[in-house]
Amino acid sequence: MPVLLVVGSGLLLGSCSSLPVPGAAVGSGSGIEAARVLVRSSASHGGGWQRYRRVEVGYDGEWSTLAVKVQPVLTDAGFRKSSREVYRPRVRRVEQVHRGPSGTKVVTRHNREVEVSFNGVGTRDPEVAGAAALVADAYTIFLFGSSWLAEHGSELSLLADQGLDGETCQLVAGRLAPGLGEVREDYFIAWIGRDSGLLKRFQFSLNGLDSTRGADVDVVFSEHWTAADGSVWPSRFVESIQRPIHAKAHDWRMTSLSLDGRRVR
Repeated sequence: MPVLLVVGSGLLLGSCSSLPVPGAAVGSGSGIEAARVLVRSSASHGGGWQRYRRVEVGYDGEWSTLAVKVQPVLTDAGFRKSSREVYRPRVRRVEQVHRGPSGTKVVTRHNREVEVSFNGVGTRDPEVAGAAALVADAYTIFLFGSSWLAEHGSELSLLADQGLDGETCQLVAGRLAPGLGEVREDYFIAWIGRDSGLLKRFQFSLNGLDSTRGADVDVVFSEHWTAADGSVWPSRFVESIQRPIHAKAHDWRMTSLSLDGRRVR
């Protein structure tokens, strides 16, 4: 039974999410209209996700006690407190150096391959590798947002508009194939501000691990930074589990950002 489902019934009572379910919500309008929303959002953020050869970012954050308890391998809180990450979009390579109270974890994701080491010692544990691949793929989307989704999303449709932080959002639902990590497919819902054009929330399924299959989460983006070249990047990220329980999971911030060697902050 998935770990997320082995939570006491007391936590499940009164914990229903009001958000639509990725992959289950019924959309309307044409896929062309939905694709246009993503393309417009990509332009609002500053262009294509492969615009840069090298993007370096620093993060620091905190996991909720519940998230660590129900999904210890994915959260990996002993190592994933802060990180320094390098993205090379044009060659589809991600290099992450995570640090925490247990030491240093290094993850390299190149195309569909992943390598993981803890304190300099490599591991072949398939669950650890699967979790690392899922995280690397998800964080690529968190960073490059609508531009990445415009290229990789399929079966797009528009859901009913919803409000978030005082702005009406257009909701683009779609499918990712392959999915996040080592899985055939996942589903997502991207919340795009009608006025700002910014990606404000990203909902997605977690089919990449046996322990998370059937669950879905969301990340809300805020406190955007604007670089000298006009590109716009979220600097605060709040992740919540939506189903099978509804609870905050992770709150983290961007601490630094460099684009092709030019430091933004």
